[in-house]
Amino acid sequence: MGDSGSDSDDIGEFSFQSEAMFEYDEQNGLRAFAKFVCSTQVPPKMVEDADFRELARRFNPSINISVKMVESECLIFYEESKLRIKEFLVNFEGQISLSLEILKYYNYRDYLCLSAHFIEGNWKMKKLVLHFRSASDPEDKSSDNFHCRDWGIVKLLENWGIKDKISTFIMTSGYGSVADCLESQIQGNKDIALNGCLFRRFHVRCCGETVSLMVQEAFDKIKDIIDKVRALSSSAKSLPLWNHTIFDLQQALKLWSMGEYSTKEMTKLDKPCPSPDEWKKVEGVCKIVGSIYEVSTALFETKHLTANVFLYHLHEFREILTQMTMQSDGFIRTIAEAMLKRLAKYWDEMFLLLAITAALDPRFKMKYVEFVCSKVKGDANAQVLAVWGAIQKQFDAYVILFPEKETFPSDSSSSDSDSEGESPIPWQVNHIFSVLQDYHQCIQSSNQPTKKSELDYYLEEPVLPWSQKFSALTWWKTTGAKYPTLSRMARDFLSIPISLATSYDAFYTEPRPVDEHMIRLKPDLANALMCTRSWYRALKEY
Repeated sequence: MGDSGSDSDDIGEFSFQSEAMFEYDEQNGLRAFAKFVCSTQVPPKMVEDADFRELARRFNPSINISVKMVESECLIFYEESKLRIKEFLVNFEGQISLSLEILKYYNYRDYLCLSAHFIEGNWKMKKLVLHFRSASDPEDKSSDNFHCRDWGIVKLLENWGIKDKISTFIMTSGYGSVADCLESQIQGNKDIALNGCLFRRFHVRCCGETVSLMVQEAFDKIKDIIDKVRALSSSAKSLPLWNHTIFDLQQALKLWSMGEYSTKEMTKLDKPCPSPDEWKKVEGVCKIVGSIYEVSTALFETKHLTANVFLYHLHEFREILTQMTMQSDGFIRTIAEAMLKRLAKYWDEMFLLLAITAALDPRFKMKYVEFVCSKVKGDANAQVLAVWGAIQKQFDAYVILFPEKETFPSDSSSSDSDSEGESPIPWQVNHIFSVLQDYHQCIQSSNQPTKKSELDYYLEEPVLPWSQKFSALTWWKTTGAKYPTLSRMARDFLSIPISLATSYDAFYTEPRPVDEHMIRLKPDLANALMCTRSWYRALKEY
């Protein structure tokens, strides 16, 4: 306990003893509300809401904040925050991956959302929006760059000061020319080029989109039947989410099996009812897609989705579809074969990257790579060697860029050079035995101690027991000091986004809809809010 004076000072900030303490500062109040708008989903026009104004006046009867004032302050806060984010990214030592998602406002307008993905020093995954704009809004001056081959992305990266840090690029399909242009302008400038030895291309393919296309193709085979099923329940067309469709079909199958949709009854109601054969097709599609859904949920709803978990989920997809192709039902077999063909194409394009990231998971390492290669058609040994060669090549590049002191003991054992041997010859011999010289050189080279690297030690250690709750980020955070160079490599590879969308959004069969509140704002304000709302947590920690 302190004296009475100090006690009075401690509680003074919670009392009403000082009127000056509660003197309202309009500029500070405006600033605080603008920061609130920039970090939450509250729109600037909230200041015009009657209930909000009543609440605000209870704190200060003379408050006078307009929407225009809030918007202006939001733009100021954005510019100030951007300087801090830019400083962080410029000083960031790791690699950064880019994602460019095309968002839709119905079929009226496209919006571009460019984001940076990386794992910061404390092993936390970060996704920061760098730019948001309309692709064709005449009021948005930056949309003029949409007509450039690279959509103005390279210039944006140069302004951010991170062009040389970009490792990979993932975007909505159908825009391959943009990825090609970015690859030619960015890839050649990197110290660690994630080029042909890792991927066939700089452009990473979106896993979520591939799965959605597989499922949608299956639904297309029974499109007319799905229309009949929807007519039976008189339900409106749902959102373009394939998990909604499978739920509806499974529920309809359940009702049909209970006799709810008898043909006679539906005929009286003048509603087309699927025939028994059609219900059988629905049942088959539900069996396939239902299995895909279970694995997709386990994948996309992972709390910390990192690149290392994709390979074994895709392997599970492959096993499911392979089993389905062995079904006696020709209709189901045809659908499974088509889905497997699309998955195989994605597998071929992405296998090397997914295998490398899986090897950086201590539950898998090269053991799982060897296992999966033995299960998939092709030359297993060649595939394993390709993965190992790519990992070794990348690790060697990191060793050169980030040299570390020797931390692992040498495996060699030294011997005394003066150990007992033959008795010395009592007379002088002047002849030089060249064959012995060659022999000693050969012995010396073969006896050189084999120096093991961090990568060697990591891969030699036993794999960890399987755990569904395992977090690669947590493991590398706690164990990374043992592998300082390899952990840098792991940080860069695990942060690569393999899917544009995760969780609920991964089930869209069309480009995701843009937030309608955003498109009602002026272009510069919409960009400011999209960016600062993704920066908020990073700014608090920086």
